[in-house]
Amino acid sequence: MLSASSANILQALPRVQQAPLVSVMCWSMITGTAGNAVWAWATSGPPAWDPRPAYLAGIIYLGVAASAVAFMLYYPLIRRIGAARAAYSGVIIPVIAMALSTLFEGYRWTPTAMAGGGLALIGLVLALSARSPAR
Repeated sequence: MLSASSANILQALPRVQQAPLVSVMCWSMITGTAGNAVWAWATSGPPAWDPRPAYLAGIIYLGVAASAVAFMLYYPLIRRIGAARAAYSGVIIPVIAMALSTLFEGYRWTPTAMAGGGLALIGLVLALSARSPAR
């Protein structure tokens, strides 16, 4: 979360906004991957590998669609509306993930999950509808 938040804030800097988006994204993903790999190896040991095709498909999906494509869409959003407002998407993403899990995996919503999802949506609506303070 610290790395992702730092990258989001860096996207708002004028110097970073002048750089080509693909270059910024590639360097961000390379440094993030390296840092995560070092941390994971140091705390959990070498990576485990599952030879099944579904595992490889999942890795490819996470690397391409859920990371590269997602950030190619998200970084321009940060550049356009700012890191603070773009960060609100992080509130709705878990609710969307749970809804998709309900459709595709048979996830069953508990009262706590429903309450949490509802509170997240209410908080998001309140945050996005609040007036900006005078400058």
